[in-house]
Amino acid sequence: MKTLNKKGQAAMEFLMTYGWAILAAVVVIGALGTYFYFNQGSKTSIFVNAPFYGVAAQTNDGQLVLEIDNKGGEDLSSVSVNVTGYGCTANTTGFDGALTGPQIITVGCSGATSGTSVAGNIEITYLRPGSNLPLTSTGSVSGTVA
Repeated sequence: MKTLNKKGQAAMEFLMTYGWAILAAVVVIGALGTYFYFNQGSKTSIFVNAPFYGVAAQTNDGQLVLEIDNKGGEDLSSVSVNVTGYGCTANTTGFDGALTGPQIITVGCSGATSGTSVAGNIEITYLRPGSNLPLTSTGSVSGTVA
């Protein structure tokens, strides 16, 4: 009987060692996940298809402020940015002109109320150099109205 108890004790110590190691790994993974995933800092996100890049978005006093960058390598002309949804009362042109680099665009969105989660669509119409055919790039914006 005594040898059976010692084998059982050795097995229990073996399992406890693995249990503590697994518990420590779960705690570390949870801490890293919380730090890198939940602490994003920004309440509003923007996504725009090529050749544009959505740098940042935020809401201030009922206005949607977007920062969009031209990553296409060409100076685009007749750029028009329209936002639908997101609490905006209508199709709103936030910018109309040439887009050669990062551009901050303010869109009036008076219909959005503070604290509500909203989502909208972005449509960017533009002309490439030497072309008269308008091209369209789409995207989305979502977040919480400040």
